[in-house]
Amino acid sequence: MIRTIRRFHIPLLAFPLLLAACSGGDFSGASNLQSAGDTIRVTVVPVRSERVDVRRTYTGIVSAFEEVSISSGSPGRIARLRVDVGARVRRGQLLVDMDSTTLLTSRAQLVTLERDFRRIDTLYRVGSMSAQQWTQAKTQLEVARAQLANLAVNTRLTSPIDGVVTGRYYHAGELYSMTPSAASGGRAAILIVMQTDPVKISVPVPEGDIANVQDGQKVDVQLDAYPHEHFTGSVYRVAPTLDAVTHTTAVEVTVPNAKGTIRPGMYARVTFTYGQRECVLVPDLAVQRQRGTNEKYVFVAQDGVVRRTVVELGDQIGDSYATLSGLKGSEQVVVSGFQNLRDSALVKVVE
Repeated sequence: MIRTIRRFHIPLLAFPLLLAACSGGDFSGASNLQSAGDTIRVTVVPVRSERVDVRRTYTGIVSAFEEVSISSGSPGRIARLRVDVGARVRRGQLLVDMDSTTLLTSRAQLVTLERDFRRIDTLYRVGSMSAQQWTQAKTQLEVARAQLANLAVNTRLTSPIDGVVTGRYYHAGELYSMTPSAASGGRAAILIVMQTDPVKISVPVPEGDIANVQDGQKVDVQLDAYPHEHFTGSVYRVAPTLDAVTHTTAVEVTVPNAKGTIRPGMYARVTFTYGQRECVLVPDLAVQRQRGTNEKYVFVAQDGVVRRTVVELGDQIGDSYATLSGLKGSEQVVVSGFQNLRDSALVKVVE
């Protein structure tokens, strides 16, 4: 007797359903593909809540508190330069002597005009000179006095501030032409004097933080040139307007510089403290960084399973970070055992 063998064709797509029915489980999550033998051993620590300082750091460039160009109001030959680059000067100190020929000539003319006016004034008082002639002589004398005063200021050039000479663009004997030069930053200067004690740093503060900035507020300053030193500055001026493009306000900070160690042009980081607030602190060891993005996350362990949780970090405080969002303060986070760790993985917490 010949027996007929029947072949049944079962679609391949049905095998996962059959396996699921036999095992009694479902495959909706990644953890269901992980057997008990694949449980990952991890170490966890609890996060903690603390009141911490709210800090914001902004960057800027150091500049002189005040900068002035020493120049004459009229072309002329430079007779003498009394200082050179690096010299410290005081307010009112004589720095440059211009050729005094025109000054001496004007002074002699003024002497003559004063003598003539005294004679005209005497005649006017006795009625021998008209009021018009007296007025003309008086006006001529006042103009000559003003011209002499202007020549004196532009012949003997003094410093209007206390500071240090940072630039010299002419030599004695050269003709000063009042022509701006690229070397002096587009100015027609003979010398440049900067006030460097204190120095000034202008930083852009976002409009969301500007309400926390007050005149005289103390700030912490760090310089790339002195990475292990901290300097204390204070808010000097807050701009009354915001930049329409960046939505920031220029805040000027001054830093004492009696020793001259801080120099204009240095790169600075200025840190403002805006009071305190309650923050969740997460250990630095727990923070993971997503490659190719700025996203940061931690693995939160609960009931033998870990959840990948994105966090927004604030300032680093010791070996922890203050979190701005992502954690509530009652979680336990993984600090070791990250190899093959993924969201929803089964874990075993070990000491």
